[in-house]
Amino acid sequence: MTAEKSNISDQSIQEQEKQLAPEQDGSAMSQELPEEARKILERLHNRPESDVMNSEALRLVRILWPSAFNVSDPRPLKIGIHKEMAEANLLPEHIIPVALRFFTSMERYLEKIKPGATRINLQGQAAGRVKLREAVDAEIKLYTQSSDFITTRDRVIIKKIRLLSVNKQA
Repeated sequence: MTAEKSNISDQSIQEQEKQLAPEQDGSAMSQELPEEARKILERLHNRPESDVMNSEALRLVRILWPSAFNVSDPRPLKIGIHKEMAEANLLPEHIIPVALRFFTSMERYLEKIKPGATRINLQGQAAGRVKLREAVDAEIKLYTQSSDFITTRDRVIIKKIRLLSVNKQA
């Protein structure tokens, strides 16, 4: 094999690798995304989950699925929606839990978790109902986030197993 043929074959291999590289690092998926989402993803590229800001992650999912992630009027999300988001292959997997944790801990979202309320999928279509236990959990979380709870709590140990918060008596 001559040096020219060797160089030509090396160049063609390098070109093929360049074409395949975007698919491997997630850039191919970003080509399908809106411009704003691509810019955010570029900023987040190679940052660990702990360095991803809540607002950045939420902004991304709001761009991709506006009917599911409406901040002004949130609706309960389908159980297992994180799997549906991962299967869509539009975002790096480490961004999904950050966005969901932030969105589902918002006061407006927790207030919508009522027994029998309709859950929605990524397209905003009905995908189940909120169960009583889930609604109670949301109420507890909402209360523990409130300023009343934080300023007046005191820990009481019951049988050395459970910790409860009760109001302090003055």
